[in-house]
Formats: sequence, structure tokens, C-alpha cells
Amino acid sequence: MAENKKRVSIGLTDKQYELVQKLAKEKGFSKSAIFVLALEEYSRKESEQKNK
Repeated sequence: MAENKKRVSIGLTDKQYELVQKLAKEKGFSKSAIFVLALEEYSRKESEQKNK
């Protein structure tokens, strides 16, 4: 069963856009997937910090 997904819009500088485009191409992911992975990693690290 597919998850309901929400759309968001963000503004990036040219440099940030080029970086996410490069990462997506290197990893074979969509740009959206790069942001989701980054958010999940950030959340995981924040949780670890709080549990110390």
C-alpha cells in the first residue's frame, strides 16, 4: 500500500542546486530522495545527541 506523500517547495542557491543535482546523479537517486535521506540522517543524529 502506497504512503500518502506531501509536497514541499524550497529555494536553493545555484550552488546548492548544483550540489544536490550532482549527488543525485552520482548516487542514482532523484533529487527528492537526496533531501529525504538528508532529513532522515539529520533526524537520526539529533536523536542520538539527545540520548547522550
